[in-house]
Amino acid sequence: MTAKRAGPLGLLLVIACSSASAVVHAQSAPIEERIAASFVLALGRSPASAEAERWAKDGSRPLVGLIGRHREHLRNDAAAARAVAAKASQDAFGIVAADVGPTSASGGETYAEIVQHHIQGLDGNRAAYELVVHRAYRLHLQRDAYAVELEYWRIRPVLPFVLIVACVENWARRNQPGLMATAGVPAVSVNSLYLDAVRLSPAVAAEARAAAGLAPQGDAALAAALGRHVVAPGAGTVASVGGIHFAAAGGTLLVPVPDKD
Repeated sequence: MTAKRAGPLGLLLVIACSSASAVVHAQSAPIEERIAASFVLALGRSPASAEAERWAKDGSRPLVGLIGRHREHLRNDAAAARAVAAKASQDAFGIVAADVGPTSASGGETYAEIVQHHIQGLDGNRAAYELVVHRAYRLHLQRDAYAVELEYWRIRPVLPFVLIVACVENWARRNQPGLMATAGVPAVSVNSLYLDAVRLSPAVAAEARAAAGLAPQGDAALAAALGRHVVAPGAGTVASVGGIHFAAAGGTLLVPVPDKD
């Protein structure tokens, strides 16, 4: 027996259902993006599936509200606050700090805020920053940075360890097999081995940047034209490969690098 073809009414119902499904998906995508971005910026990691589902049940909230919810949790959970402080320290310096302090934690400081503080400290201590640069090169290239590479990073705004490693990875991939010395525009890929990254729409990326106080450096229009779409502490002058908007923290392969004796 052959199936009857849907009449005009049936066809309209199919179209209506498809349209409704598309609207629901369009509405849920920003919610999912906001939740994922809030976890990366507040805790230094993307959410597990169960966490994302649980937070999504509360409905749509602005990113600043989601980060505020994380902040409140960190104020009331000392163990979670210490974990965030330790993660921020490792992502900023490339080593496990012996003491992450009386939790930047106790005040409910987020991952992004703590990394920002560390960047400011490195900016005032260039000898310590040079060690961070060497650690980044040892992690990905198994060598120290050359003198010309130290100069390359010295004349640019300070970046945390995580972004230097991701920039070195991208430069090395583009310049194999004849690697010389790092040059060109500092850029990172959303697919970096060293990042825990979540893609965002331009609108959610702008909201995330504002909520976390991570405005791009210099003129906003120029920053957009240069592809500076990475939402992360210190990323104001870093380009995103392919112009993709994303939030990022250190991934599982971003391991501590011991200093040479």
